[in-house]
Amino acid sequence: MPTSTSFNEEHRLKTLRAYDILDTQAEAAYNDLINCAAYICNTPIAVINFIDADRQWFKAERGLGIKETPLDVSICRHALLEEDLMIIEDTRTDLRTNGNPLVAGENNALRFYAGALIKSNDGLPLGTLCVLDYEPRTLSTEQVDLLKALRQQTMLLLEYRRVHKAQNKLLNELHHARGEMQRLAHEDPLTGLLNRRAFEAQLVQASPAKHKQARGMLLMLVDLDNFKHINDAYGHQVGDLVLNHAAHVMKKILRTEDALCRWGGDEFIALLEAGSSEQAIKIGRRLREALSQTPLSRGDQTVQVSASVGLAWFHPQCSLDDNITHADKALYMAKREGGGVKLFTAA
Repeated sequence: MPTSTSFNEEHRLKTLRAYDILDTQAEAAYNDLINCAAYICNTPIAVINFIDADRQWFKAERGLGIKETPLDVSICRHALLEEDLMIIEDTRTDLRTNGNPLVAGENNALRFYAGALIKSNDGLPLGTLCVLDYEPRTLSTEQVDLLKALRQQTMLLLEYRRVHKAQNKLLNELHHARGEMQRLAHEDPLTGLLNRRAFEAQLVQASPAKHKQARGMLLMLVDLDNFKHINDAYGHQVGDLVLNHAAHVMKKILRTEDALCRWGGDEFIALLEAGSSEQAIKIGRRLREALSQTPLSRGDQTVQVSASVGLAWFHPQCSLDDNITHADKALYMAKREGGGVKLFTAA
C-alpha cells in the first residue's frame, strides 16, 4: 500500500476483517452486481474486490478467471487514495499504472480502469467495484452514475452481512445465557449436582413405566459423618472440598441415568433402580465403602470421609414428603447405630 494515505492502514485492515468477507464463497447477489456493471459499462471485465494487507481478493469477478492477485500488481490499490471514484482512460499514460506488468504486456494488457470505492460506515476504503477493458476508452456520465449506484448496492450487502453477523452473535450469546440460566436453576453451584428443586421435579415425573420391568425405584439418602468436625478442624474451605470430593466419588459409583442431588448441607440424595432389598443394601454399602476408601488429600493433609446411608423404596403413588421421610428414618437408624446402611421397612 502507498504510505501517503489519509487513513490509518492498521485501522482500515481491522475494519475490513470485521466484515468477515475475505475468502468467503461466491454469492449470487455480488455476481449479479458485476454482471450489471459489465453490461452497463460495456466492458469485458468487472470485479468486486477488497484490498488486504498483501493482496487484492475478488469477492466476485467476470472476465479474469482468478480469485486474487498480489498487491503490487493491483490497480485498485491506487483507488483507495481517492475520495470516491478513480477513472484511468488510458493506463499506459498514467504514472500510477504505466509500469504495471498487467498494463505493459503485449497480450490482454489492461488499458482502461474505472473503480468506485467501497467504504465502511465510518468512511474507510475497503475495496472497489470496478470495470476494466483491453482498450483505452471513456465512460458517459450516465454510466458513471450507474456504476456508483451499483457500488452503493455492494455497500448495502456488506452492511447487511455485518448486521447479520452481529445478530447471530447476539442470538448465540442469548442461547448460551439461557442455557446457563437453566443450568444454574437446576444445579447445585458447589458440586454441580442436581439441586433440591430439580431433584423434586424428577421425583414428580418418576413412574414405574419409565423403569425396567420387575425393578423398583430406590431413594438413597447419604449423610457425611462428622462433617461439622471437618469444618471446625480444617475450615469451611476444606469442608467445601470434601463435599465436592464426595459428590465426585458418588457419581463414579452410580450410573449416569441415576439422579444424584445435593439435598442440602452435607446430605445427598439419589433416585436409582434396584431389583431387591439385598441389592439395595449392596448398593448403599458399595457407595459407603468407596467414600471411606477414597480420602481427600490436600497438600500434607488427608481428610478421611465416611457416610451413613438410608434407603427406602420409592412409591410414586405416595407424596414426596412421605417417600423422603421413609429414607430419612432409615438414615436416622443408620446414624444412631454409629454409621452404616439401613433400609426402611414399614412397621
